[in-house]
Amino acid sequence: MSACTGHRDGDGRTLAVPDLDIATTRSGWLLTAMCLAYALAALCVAPDRYLHLAQSYVQPFAFFLPALFAAGLGLVALTFSRQNPTRFMLDTIRQRWLGAAPVILLFFLGITAFTTFKISIPDFVPFYADGMLAELDLGLHGADPWAWAHSVVPESVSAVVFLGYGYGWHVQWFGTLLFVAFWNNPAGRLRYLWALALTTIVCGTVLATLLSSTGPIFHDQFYGGDRFGALRDALAHNSYAAPVHTYANHLLAAFESKRPELGGGISAMPSMHVAFATLNAFFLSGFGRRWAFASWSFTAFILFGSVYTGWHYAVDGYLSVLVVSVLWYLAGRFVLPRASRDSAGMELPLPETASR
Repeated sequence: MSACTGHRDGDGRTLAVPDLDIATTRSGWLLTAMCLAYALAALCVAPDRYLHLAQSYVQPFAFFLPALFAAGLGLVALTFSRQNPTRFMLDTIRQRWLGAAPVILLFFLGITAFTTFKISIPDFVPFYADGMLAELDLGLHGADPWAWAHSVVPESVSAVVFLGYGYGWHVQWFGTLLFVAFWNNPAGRLRYLWALALTTIVCGTVLATLLSSTGPIFHDQFYGGDRFGALRDALAHNSYAAPVHTYANHLLAAFESKRPELGGGISAMPSMHVAFATLNAFFLSGFGRRWAFASWSFTAFILFGSVYTGWHYAVDGYLSVLVVSVLWYLAGRFVLPRASRDSAGMELPLPETASR
């Protein structure tokens, strides 16, 4: 395939049009190299942790992702090919698996590296930023944001917050990734993957290390005192907060034992929950107003949930939104070829209908 294609204008002159596939392939190779370098860096920093975590992530990737993919693809098939949904699903897999497999593999290597670095943060920069973040939260809002959050959401409704922040966020995160992996829009696909990789590296590793912090839920255990004792009491008396207690105990046990556990690592600033939700909101907004409203509402919900559950200071989420906004802009401005920048930001097509 040539680097450009051509067509003639009214005067018979040939106009060069950049070949989008070639352009995205070049950028795709650079993205692949960056992701592999990130994984290699984690392997060099903590080889035992990285290899142990890679083994731990195999099972979730082998069972959860296929189940989520089957459910999502089945829904799409019933929507766009009711007469023969099974054929639609099989054709989609046959046509797209070769492009999707590298995306999923790089995501596997990347999330393993992300967790490796996250667990290693206090080895390089001991937790220090919580006092500053807590005071900044207090100064911006006039009171601790978690207290306001608990005052507006009664316990009877809090189950929605805990379930949405935990399970709903994972479904949206992995579901969007799987959609992009099998998507047939080169420009939009590449922009999302670049933004995802940069969000993971910049927010999840660089900023998390520079702003090493535990979050309100762990503040008193690591710094002493009773600064967030009322938060712990509020969660202790909430009958729906069991997932928070279970995961908090898991993280503390893993930290104290130095074991590299699945989903391990204590890090509050910036909030990766909010970061990935924001990224997905930018991406899904390209499908129209309804998707924009739903995805940004979900981002606001995750920001609220990050405070309500005690995992994060409100400013953790604010910084995530700001940084991801910049990264999304940069991914569209510098990663995509000039000819495709406008089309990548317009309403985005659904995956093409499989052949019948």
